[in-house]
Formats: sequence, structure tokens, C-alpha cells
Amino acid sequence: MRNAAHVIIDTLEVNGVDRVFCVPGESYLPVLDALFSRKSIDVVTCRHEGNAGYMALTDARLTGRPGVCLVSRGPGAMNATIAIHTAEQDCLPLLLLVGQVPRKNLRRNSFQEIDYGKMFVETAKWTVEITDPKRVPEILARGFQAAMSGTPGPVVISLPEDILEEAVVAELPPSYRPPLMSPGRDAVEALDSMLRASRKPLMIAGGRLACDEGRHALLAAAEKYRIPTVVSFRRHDLFPNAHDLYMGDLGHSVTQAQMAAFQDSDLLVAVGLRLDDLTTQGYTFPEMPKARQLFVHVHDDPKFVGTHCYPDLAIICNPISLLANLTEIASGESIVDPAWIARLRQNQVARSTWQVATASDGVVFGNVVSRLNRYLADDAIVVADAGMSAGLLYQYFNCRPPQMLLATFAGAMGCGVANAVAASLRYPHRQVVCVAGDGGFVMSAIELGLAVERRLPVRFIMSNNGSYGSIRRDQETAFPNRVIGTGLSNPNFAAFVESFGCKAFVIDREDRIDHVIREAFDEKGPSFIEVKSSLLAALSTTGVSARGDAVNARHCLPRSS
Repeated sequence: MRNAAHVIIDTLEVNGVDRVFCVPGESYLPVLDALFSRKSIDVVTCRHEGNAGYMALTDARLTGRPGVCLVSRGPGAMNATIAIHTAEQDCLPLLLLVGQVPRKNLRRNSFQEIDYGKMFVETAKWTVEITDPKRVPEILARGFQAAMSGTPGPVVISLPEDILEEAVVAELPPSYRPPLMSPGRDAVEALDSMLRASRKPLMIAGGRLACDEGRHALLAAAEKYRIPTVVSFRRHDLFPNAHDLYMGDLGHSVTQAQMAAFQDSDLLVAVGLRLDDLTTQGYTFPEMPKARQLFVHVHDDPKFVGTHCYPDLAIICNPISLLANLTEIASGESIVDPAWIARLRQNQVARSTWQVATASDGVVFGNVVSRLNRYLADDAIVVADAGMSAGLLYQYFNCRPPQMLLATFAGAMGCGVANAVAASLRYPHRQVVCVAGDGGFVMSAIELGLAVERRLPVRFIMSNNGSYGSIRRDQETAFPNRVIGTGLSNPNFAAFVESFGCKAFVIDREDRIDHVIREAFDEKGPSFIEVKSSLLAALSTTGVSARGDAVNARHCLPRSS
């Protein structure tokens, strides 16, 4: 007879889970034991629960099914909270399975006990504690439903250790399948009519289109109607960036010329996104509560339609299905003004063109990022950490799907190494490149051991300017001549990385950029490039906010070193 721990693993298997990420703990040892003989599930052991959570989220982003993270009670759960926050912000399905004290000790302030229902009340979609082993199949099934339904997000399941070895006789539920939400023909025809009457349309594409089918449907609809398209915050890989209809992303580096042009649109179509503060430029585009142009919002979660801006046409459906149906019924020639398309495209090209620069205190990291495009494979996966390095990547990486950009929308610093390792585990034959700053890199650098252990050919590129650069930049602006707390005392990175068995390279001169990138990318296993970066250049020419988002700032010269 199976025990509760085996039923948990059985339910994961039924739902297509083939990899879990963990830091082992005594509070869920029976679950680990149940995984011992399961060849269908890869157990990835991490050095920190936060990294295990990041990896599970990256796996969810790449597979479309919930990532699974297992951690021990108390400290383990606390370390994993960053993953819960990130999953909620990034709209990613996550199952966090957490060990718990025995049932007889619950709510008695026992050793390492936490009431997870109270702890995660603001961030998890659902938090539950299993106190009856017979309910394991039911609760796991509901966990998958909660994580994937509506807007995807995190679910926390607490496992009191004494239930895990109890015998369970239970029928396993079938795997969860999201309901089909096809658009009504009236809605599709209404949007078709609005598009055919528009001279200056603009489409905002969001994360619900982040799959091969969604990207294809988006491109087909944009080309059919000649709709200029921008992508929501950090969703550069939804649309070919070199396409004449690609008009950039709605992040922190949007120029005044771009925003002025966007506001001149006569029809705004938002497809597959929540209208959060970043994409809407601080809830100003579209204007709240009523846009100045006709506004259409297409999303499969009614919770977020009309919340901030009242739409002229609201369509609650699968956004991919809507775009596919729209392309099928499209009739007549587009009347979109060619001058409108040219104006938007010119603004985007100006914004995303890097001007080669030099500095006296090191290599200008923007020169490295701009050169990186030529060395990326057609199906490369580019992973961004947070900070100035990420800000440059968002602005100057010219993404061409099926290339992917894996970024954290929550702005979580230190996720880069973990995310890159998880991406390479899922796609070991694709080129994976991680771009990070020295501050963020060190936060999860311990997972280099996993990259070496699994022989994953990840390329890590780290900008070393000896500073929490984005915070330093903001500090220089807000409190001139009062720099404190942002300097970093760094290790010998080459020696540190090579102690794991990872090959290290250094770019310390501008004329070595191409040679070093080529050499590092030719390595069979993981490789690491340290760029001795200029802090002067970062602070004076590349304004980056504390969340790692590029902004316009030209006056922020450092006043102390």
C-alpha cells in the first residue's frame, strides 16, 4: 500500500512533472524517499532555497506547467519566499511543497513552525495544510488548478511530517487541463471592424502570448492588419525586434518622442496582459480611467479587465485564440497610415542603437552587450539578472524569436545564475547566456557547482564595476556627494569560478571583447567572462533605476570613488 508521500509523487507524475528543485530537509524526508526510484522525475539539488525557487519558476516559464520546489519547514520556507513573490509578480505557476511540524504540534509555536496561511496570505494564490492523508490527491489536484487557472501564480502546500508515511488508498485524479476560452464571433468581428477603420492603431502584446503558438498568432495578426506593436515590460522576445512593425517595449527606457507618438494613436489594443504600473508608464498610458483613444483589452482573467482603465471593447478569452480568429476573418486592405508606422519605427531604432563609447576606468559594458548579438545562436536563450547590466540588455539586445529573453519582472536581484542553470537543464542543446552584474552574480553564484556537475554549457557574462551600480546611480542623483553602502569588495572572480571547475575569461580592454567572447563561447562546458567594467561610463551614460531598468539620465557623474 502506498503512503501519502508516494501519492504526492504519483500526482506530480500524472500532471507531467518531470523535474523538481529542492534543498533537502528532515521535515519531508519521506517525499525524497518516494522520489528515489522514480526515474521519470529529475531531482535537482540546490544550495539555497531561493535558488531552487528561481529554477522552478524558470522551468515553469519554459514548459507552461507549474514548477515544483520542495523545501523544509521554517528557515527553508523563509528562504523560498522570494520565489513566491516573483511567481506572483511574473504570473508563473509554482507549487511550493513545504515540510511542517507534526500535526500534534501545530499552532503551538513548535520548533521551526510557521503558519504558512498567514505568512503567504498576500502573495500566494492558495495556501493549504494537509492534515488528512486521504485528501492528498484532492488537494494536489486543486493545487495544480489554482496555480494554472486565471492568471497563473504560486500555491503553497504544507506537509506535516507525520502524515507523509501514513498509508493512503485513493484514486488519482486526472491531470489538470485549463478550460478552453474561445472568443465569440461578435467580439472578433467588432475588433476587426475597429482595426479596419483605424489609421493609427497600436497593439500592446503581453505575457499570455509567451509561447510559440502565441508568438506566431501575434506576428500573423500584426502583419495582416499592419498594426505597429509594442511589447509589455520585459517581453522583448514576443516579436522579432528587427521587424518594421516592432516599436519597442514599454519599460523604463521609453523616450519622450516614443511616448508622444504612442499617445497619438487612435486605437489601442492590449492583448494578453495585466495593465500594471510599469507597462502603463505609471498608469498614464492608457490614461486612467478612460483612454484618450479607443481602447480594447483582451485577457483571459476578468479580474484585470477594466480594473484601471475602462475599455471600449472588453474581450474575456484566450488571447492566442482571439488573434488566430482575427487573422482568419480579416477582410479588406489595411488603411493604416504608412507615415505612422515609419514615425514609430524611427523612434524605436533611435532608442535601441548603441553608440560606441570609451572610458578611462575600464571597459564600457554597453560595448560588450551591443557586440553580443553577433555571437548568439538563432535559438539562444538570454538570461538577465537585475541592475545596470540588465538595463543595457533590455535596450540593446536585438531579440529575434525563437531566441528567448528570460527576465524577472519582479526585479529580483540575484536570480541570473539560477535561472540560466534551469534553462540549460531544460534545453541542454540550446545556447544559454546569462548577463549579470557583480552584485547580482554573487547572490546565486554557488549554483555554478550544479552547472559544472551537470556539464551544462552555460555562458556567464558578468560586469564587474565594484558597485551596486544602479543604486549608486540613484544615490548620486538624490544625495550628491553622499555615497554610502553601494561599494563592493569583490573576490578574484576568475579564481572563484575556476574553483568550481568552470573556465574563466577576462575582458580588461576594449580590443579584447570579440576575441574573448568567441573563445569563451567555444568551450564545451560552462564558461565565465568577467568584464572589468567602467563605473564612470555606467553612471554618466546609462542611467539605470534601482530595479535594473534603463532610464534617461545624462547628468549623473560620480562625485567620489
